[in-house]
Amino acid sequence: MLATALGLTAGHACAAQGGVQASSVTYAPTAAQLQAVETLKQASIDAFAPAEFARAGKAPLPYRLVSPIAPESGKKYPLVVIFHSSGGVGSDNLLPLNAFTRGFGSAESRRDFPAYVLVPQTPGRTANYEKDGRGVRISKAGADLADVMRLVEDIARHHPVDAKRIYAVGFSMGASAALDAAVASPGRFAAIVAMSGVPPERSLAKPLAGIPTLLIHGTADQENPYEGSQIWAKALAAAGGQPVFITYQGMDHRIAPELLTARPWREWMFQQKQP
Repeated sequence: MLATALGLTAGHACAAQGGVQASSVTYAPTAAQLQAVETLKQASIDAFAPAEFARAGKAPLPYRLVSPIAPESGKKYPLVVIFHSSGGVGSDNLLPLNAFTRGFGSAESRRDFPAYVLVPQTPGRTANYEKDGRGVRISKAGADLADVMRLVEDIARHHPVDAKRIYAVGFSMGASAALDAAVASPGRFAAIVAMSGVPPERSLAKPLAGIPTLLIHGTADQENPYEGSQIWAKALAAAGGQPVFITYQGMDHRIAPELLTARPWREWMFQQKQP
């Protein structure tokens, strides 16, 4: 039922595993879904207004910001922070605008999910990897992550942002950075969506157990091993959390095409709100 609720219907099995809301989905993209990816790669970026965030003693941090189409006076809106993957590292303010990110700038997305969408770009990595004492790959915050979080605070301060509805989203290094950012600022995010990332050391899970977390990973991922998300989900559950963990059987290091346009997981995210 969980996979269906999130818009995933390609041969799935669902189970509650010790607090982890787990689903297993067969990776079997259709021709239409693959074509949708190609279409999104060419989608307009007009909604993503370019800007820069000043940093003391450093080059400005470029970013893009999507705003609600017709913001209502006095109303506050959610803020979605999209942490880019390593493929987005640079300073051109363009590389992070991949197919996944562009989906948030579509007219349909902006109409159905009015929000601010922040897409920072960093000149270096926001998450670095090493192995823990058990030989499991873990992530730690990169040098630029603190500046990204300062940018998040600046956007929230200067725009009508609902501070109880700030969401961290990312793929690959972006997923790792989203989790590392939550470790550094456990009270900041109302929900986390981490796809194919390398989570932090499992001992750091307890402060994040209360944050609604959606983890998505493919079993055939050779770049960021599947076991990392599996271990993190169990660590969150052991600390009292109820993470949602979607396993894509046979998927390598990628975002499943259906997730680029699926409404249900976005609906799940936007429903989350801090008390």
